[in-house]
Amino acid sequence: MMENNKKELKKWIILIIVAIIAHWAINNLSTIGNLLSSVISIIFPFVLGGAFAFVLNIPMSFFEKKLLKPKKKKSRKVKTKKTTRIISIILAIAVITLILALILKLIVPELINVVNLLIANIPYYIEEITNLVEEYAKNMPDIDNIMQEINENKEEISNQILTKIPGILISSISLVNGVISGITTFFIAIIFAIYILMDKEKLQEQATKVLYAYLSKEKALKIIHIGRVTKNTFRSFFTVQCLEATILGTLCTIGMLILKLPYAMPIGVLIGVTALIPVVGAFIGIIVGAILILSINPFKVITFVIFVLILQQVEGNLIYPRVVGNSIGLPGMWVLVAVSVGGSLGGIIGMLLGVPIATIVYTLLKKDVDRKINKKETRK
Repeated sequence: MMENNKKELKKWIILIIVAIIAHWAINNLSTIGNLLSSVISIIFPFVLGGAFAFVLNIPMSFFEKKLLKPKKKKSRKVKTKKTTRIISIILAIAVITLILALILKLIVPELINVVNLLIANIPYYIEEITNLVEEYAKNMPDIDNIMQEINENKEEISNQILTKIPGILISSISLVNGVISGITTFFIAIIFAIYILMDKEKLQEQATKVLYAYLSKEKALKIIHIGRVTKNTFRSFFTVQCLEATILGTLCTIGMLILKLPYAMPIGVLIGVTALIPVVGAFIGIIVGAILILSINPFKVITFVIFVLILQQVEGNLIYPRVVGNSIGLPGMWVLVAVSVGGSLGGIIGMLLGVPIATIVYTLLKKDVDRKINKKETRK
């Protein structure tokens, strides 16, 4: 009886504490928001470093296996595992940097040429717009009155613009600070990623010890299993996503060459890169591609847009669900559902994470369902 009373008292105390915390949280949402923002800004470089480490680990593991592979002619000088790890990290960073540099080399120069062309044609565009406005102003007195008011109040408008200059300068300083902060965050993340990769086995061992120390063996094994499934799923998803993006970029380039559209190679690469965002990513590349073609031949923009839209539908409904779904063990139907739900909840980030998260849930649920069915069958 005494034990039951103690349990009831404990429950009431916990409920009262939770109610007090909830009441305080509701009345101090701005304080909590600022606190969360500060915490996120502090841990973000390390979270980003963890993401970098995960991506770099894929090529690093490949190089490490190749370097540690026994050769027929053994050299007297034996490579240590630490040296091999360092060389593998350097090679992984070099390969990813080279790929990014090649992508930028293909896309950026063409974008700069288009921007320069648009800037060079600005006087022509202004003249055409001015002539158009003047022509309409003759038939529309309201527009003519507005133009006259602008001419009469030129000095006042100039003064208003001058008063806004300090605000523009402050915004520029904030932008510079943001860029410097971003560069600093990037380098901290890279260094942290290198530390993780250098000692990944030791970190894994320490995490396992912590789980066994503070949790029961059953719970620790369950968390380790979830972690293993999560790691394998994200690794497979990232690898296959890159493969799928390469397929789409190649198909886009070949199709544009057949249709004799300009900038086939740069736009194909751009479409492939943006396709890393599942199912709808290539639509982002359509805008930039259309701008590039617009500077050469405006009439071919329509052909390009129609072609990419058809290609995107084929890729999104046939290639992507089959290639990605089969590789990560998630049926094509659920791939589409995961992308749609993820996009609705979290935008682009939601689209990126929707499929691997859905795969993890699907894998764990499937295993748990099979286990429970088997348990019921053994009881019969």
